[in-house]
This record gives sequence, C-alpha cells and structure tokens, in this order.
Amino acid sequence: MKLMNATHAFLIAAAIASPAFAQAPPAVVESTVTETVTPGKKVVEETIVEKQLPVAPAYDPRRQLSILPRALPVPVPAPGTKVETTEKTTTLVGGRVYNTERNVVIVEGRELPYVTIPVLFVKETAELLDAESRAALDQTAAAILEITKTEPTAIFDIEGHTSTDGTDETNMTLSAARARRVFEELTRRYNIPATTLSAHGYGESYPMYPSGSEEQMTFDRRVLVVRLK
Repeated sequence: MKLMNATHAFLIAAAIASPAFAQAPPAVVESTVTETVTPGKKVVEETIVEKQLPVAPAYDPRRQLSILPRALPVPVPAPGTKVETTEKTTTLVGGRVYNTERNVVIVEGRELPYVTIPVLFVKETAELLDAESRAALDQTAAAILEITKTEPTAIFDIEGHTSTDGTDETNMTLSAARARRVFEELTRRYNIPATTLSAHGYGESYPMYPSGSEEQMTFDRRVLVVRLK
C-alpha cells in the first residue's frame, strides 16, 4: 500500500479546513492492494477508488423551531390489559425519548421539535471554542427572534448533554453550565427576553452512544434548543 507523504497529508487537511470545502468537497483516494502468490511468482494488484467526502447539511434552526409542539394520541391498551390511573390523570412513563431522524423529543405524551446547535466548547469547560460556534449562536438567535415576532408566546428550552465519559456528578454540572452559557449568550448578547428561554442540564442521562467510540461520543456532547410552546 502506498504511504501518504507529509505534503499530501497537509494539502488534504487544508482542504477539509477550508470554508470552500462545504461547497465543493475534494475527492478522497482510497488504495486497495491485493497480493497473489504463486510458486516462483508474486503478483501485486492495486485498485484505486475515488470517493467524495460527504457535505454536512446546512444549519437551519428556524425551519425546525417553527414547528409547533403537539400532543400525541394516548395509546389504546390491548383487550384485557390493566391500566392504572390516578384520578383524572394518566401519565405516560418512560422519561424523554429523542427521535434523531425527525428531531423531536417525546416528553409526557407531547412531541417537541428541537435543533442541535453546532457549537463547540473548550474541553471540560463552558467556554466557546471557535468562531464557528459564535456563528451558530448568531443563527440560533436570529431564528428565535424571527419566530417570536409572529408568535410572542413561543417558549424554548436550552438543553445541555454530555457523553458517558466522566462521572455522573461532573457531567451533570458541565451540561448545566453549558446550557446556562448558551442561555446567557442568547439573552445578553442578542437581547432575547429571558421569559422566552429556560436552561437545563441532563448530563449523561440521554446518550445516543452509551458505549461508543471517542468519535461517536462527540455527538453526545451537545446543546439543544427545544420548543416547549
């Protein structure tokens, strides 16, 4: 198999880091080497395959957050099933269920739309990491402000989540601090009324990859904006 020299590696890294990468991703060359050994003869065949790097979808918080929360129909129990109720209230048990394909979270019989803010923090802190994170907050704030112009009673919750890496106590504290940091940014820098937002940290309670690789666990270190009303 051919080895990539230092210059080649630098050029690929620079292409990935470039803003133009989102519009025109470069091709990635993969080499597969097959060796066939016969008596007195060795044949080496090399297959080169070019693939395009995937393009991340554009962050569009307004589209999802414009969707109103809705009540889900109460499931009808099968004949003979015993259903326990308390006076006039029937509670659906099961905590929070996140549907990552539709970007909704189901809570107590209600379906709440959400977006994941593409914001990064300095490791183990609530400090914003880079300019891209700041740009993501710009878009998030603009979406919320635009929605509340026509729907002044809309309410949104900022959720902080972590991976399972670390202790329960540390992760709960860190997730709450990051949710609070986003809350403060949106209210102080962008002048979104505090009555429109709330903030909660859930730590590692709802991971997508409980036993995932380091790369997978980065998706669990996330901040969401959930529309409550």
